[in-house]
Amino acid sequence: MQRHTTVALIIGLVAIVGAVLYAGAGAVAQAIESLRVSGLLVLVFLHLPMVVLMGSAWWLASGSDPPASQSRFVWARFVRDAAGELLPFLQLGGIVFGLRALGRGRAIAIGAVSASIDGVLELAAKVPYAFAALLTLLALAPQFRFARLLSLAVAATGVLVAILLLARRSLSGWLQAMAQAVSARWPAVLSLDGLDGCDLQASFQGIMSQRGRLWSSFALHLSCWCLGAGETWVTFRLLGVDLTLWQALAIDGTVVGLRTFGWLVPAAAGVQEASYMLAAAVFGISPATALAASLARRARDLVLGAATLGVAAVGDDNFAPMTLSTLKMRQRPPER
Repeated sequence: MQRHTTVALIIGLVAIVGAVLYAGAGAVAQAIESLRVSGLLVLVFLHLPMVVLMGSAWWLASGSDPPASQSRFVWARFVRDAAGELLPFLQLGGIVFGLRALGRGRAIAIGAVSASIDGVLELAAKVPYAFAALLTLLALAPQFRFARLLSLAVAATGVLVAILLLARRSLSGWLQAMAQAVSARWPAVLSLDGLDGCDLQASFQGIMSQRGRLWSSFALHLSCWCLGAGETWVTFRLLGVDLTLWQALAIDGTVVGLRTFGWLVPAAAGVQEASYMLAAAVFGISPATALAASLARRARDLVLGAATLGVAAVGDDNFAPMTLSTLKMRQRPPER
């Protein structure tokens, strides 16, 4: 684990502990207890269709000749998210394990290219969603003092997406170098041996020329962001808070937007909790309940992630040794 990642994670965890103490540990525990195990399971099953849609969006972003079936991409997205949640300290860990779940050879090569494109589309779809949340928040609570912060987050995300789209040629070259570096870094997980004739830059340009599939992928990601508002509404209802869907949109969109500032912190630890508390306070929701909603979201991801990796370990005899070898390689410095 690199030093800056360790420090960022520690700071994030300290921030979460500080938020719990500020809200009152007893009040937070009481709010979480009201969710019950049944409520957590509701959130887990409610999230399943969203992951399916995101996996389908990745499949669409892989071009007209995808290297694997749509169901395989959906499964890879489950693995990708699970590894990202359970191994937040492992940079690119989610992507690496997601690519491994796609298969080998061409599936890894095209999967790596499409994963980068899919990531840009997912980020691009966040912009109109967060902007809609900002407008909703201003309409429902014009006195909201952190509107400028959310506006800055939306603008920063939009600028980043524009830069990535304008620098497509540079991005394709970077992908070629990154794929080789990742393959050399994690040979037990990813291997591009035998693919010397595979031009990742050409694959990238070919996928980018298929506008219909890219727009469909964008639409699916936008739908997933919107469904997040529904998840937020259900979460607060399970915690005993009666919200409207518009209020849920304002809260979830604010959290989504402000998490942009948490990209340096693994799993946005602390940033997500602060975002929930700020947004929920606008509608008179106590810090304890807002914090409970954030922790419920993390618990949902951990339960789903653990179940996914458990299934992966059972279905693939090489999965557990692969994970251990990857972690060991991650802990020692790369060879020069």
